[in-house]
Amino acid sequence: MFGLTFDKMLVVALLAAVVLGPSRLPLYAHQLARTIRAFRDLVEKTRSTAEDELGVSLDRTTWESLDLQQYDPRRIVREALHDNDPAPHAVPDPEVLAEAERVRPGQKYLVTGSAAHPRRIRLDSLPDDDPRRVAARRQVVTRPENNEHARRP
Repeated sequence: MFGLTFDKMLVVALLAAVVLGPSRLPLYAHQLARTIRAFRDLVEKTRSTAEDELGVSLDRTTWESLDLQQYDPRRIVREALHDNDPAPHAVPDPEVLAEAERVRPGQKYLVTGSAAHPRRIRLDSLPDDDPRRVAARRQVVTRPENNEHARRP
């Protein structure tokens, strides 16, 4: 909130206590509380008036549940032109294939880049057909002879 941290607000409060003094501080604190309450009431009244006049709920959860990407101009044009086909399946880069070989099943992150500047990539953020993500989704198949809990005949 305006770059004010708890430390800064504490300094301002202590400074106000020194400047105002113990006799006037309760009066100004009460007046500040009244002003904040009046401001909250004004905001709530304005919000309810806007809801009534617009006929739309201005509740935060309602706005978050809306799919605003449906109004993306690129999406509208693509759908209007019936260009819903994805791009042709490209051959993965050899570097990507090498990274996919290092991915273990169930792995969540992939570390790329040099040792001096590593980059951590969440595998869930990659496209579904990315070889690295596909490699992380593979199931681990254990053979009975390697499994200690396997039943032996």
